[in-house]
Amino acid sequence: MSHTKTLFLSVLLFAAICSGASIDLAKWQYTAVLTVEDTPGEYCSLTLSPDIYNVARTDLADIRLIDRDGNQIPYVMARDEDRTETVRYNPAILNRSTDANGNVLATLDFGGQTVKNSIEVETAGENFRRAVKVEGSNDNAELFTIVDRAYIFAISDKNRHRFSTIDLPSNDYRYIRITVSPMTAEETKPAINEIRAFKIEKKPAQKQIVEMTQTAHTEDANYHTSNYVYDLKFRRLPVVEIELNVDDASFYRCVTIQGRDAVTQKVKIDSEDNRQRFSEVEVPWNTITADAIYRYTDAAGKKYERLILPIRWRETYKYIRVVVSNYDDQPITIRSASAKMIPHKIIFPFAANRQTKIYVGNNSAGHPQYDLARRLVNPMQVKTTQAALAALTENPAAEK
Repeated sequence: MSHTKTLFLSVLLFAAICSGASIDLAKWQYTAVLTVEDTPGEYCSLTLSPDIYNVARTDLADIRLIDRDGNQIPYVMARDEDRTETVRYNPAILNRSTDANGNVLATLDFGGQTVKNSIEVETAGENFRRAVKVEGSNDNAELFTIVDRAYIFAISDKNRHRFSTIDLPSNDYRYIRITVSPMTAEETKPAINEIRAFKIEKKPAQKQIVEMTQTAHTEDANYHTSNYVYDLKFRRLPVVEIELNVDDASFYRCVTIQGRDAVTQKVKIDSEDNRQRFSEVEVPWNTITADAIYRYTDAAGKKYERLILPIRWRETYKYIRVVVSNYDDQPITIRSASAKMIPHKIIFPFAANRQTKIYVGNNSAGHPQYDLARRLVNPMQVKTTQAALAALTENPAAEK
């Protein structure tokens, strides 16, 4: 066969794949019917449900939309995201000093009234929880309390977590004075290495709540930690934040979030008779993030709290462990926890009198390629009619 003819056949094959060619549906393990109740326009959209994530591949490349004739319906997959606009300031640091109680102080000069709502205070040390007071002034003489008592952390575990960010009420003071107090057990005064300030504006995406069922709660007296374990019920959910419901009226704690996809796993045991033997061992926890939660009332009587922890993980987990570091304080009580995810959306063209099914669950499927992706360059901006998904069931035609 000539090179020209081979190239021509390859182009035809590629075109067939991109235009919705039929596929062997016996390779897919699960299916569900899609319905559109409202009067559809040119395009429809389907929001992926937790049960789809639970059986789909991690990359979601095994999802197919199929019409009644067994042909693929092209689609574009998209996902919204939280957007954050950050302005960073590098103010001059003035008047570094230490008072009679061993507190370390530093004053920031922004050169003029500047709107800001967050600071980072970097101090020396590997394992600490230090209190921080933040005051503001426009003349560097009369000071007003912005935050009476916040905390910065460092945890010297294998991941060496540090938390140096303090959220502030939005203010435009020219001068900010930072006071860092050493822990009771610290014999040497802490040193302030660097201070940064920011104006952060957040534009959150629409999120979907995911139930977290508590399965265990233990208190570790040796490490001064409270440990809560939860089950998300589904795997591979695109969780972006976890919110804790805490009973206590006033607290400031460092929290570590950990995850794993199974409780136990089988490990092969070597044997002299060459028979396959396995042992059930516990799956280790993977650290996802470490952050701070708090609730307090400032000097003016205004209440502040931070109970939502952003999650940035590459892997997705079914089981979540929340580890609260209490230090020498009494343990706080987490009444419940919930997760929020930003689900993916599938945008596809509507065709009248065409029954549509979704197929998912094929580890050998390649990534689909459709011409639609070239036309819908901003799929989240396309006007669509929402499609509904019936219950996911086993594909009766699937290979056993």
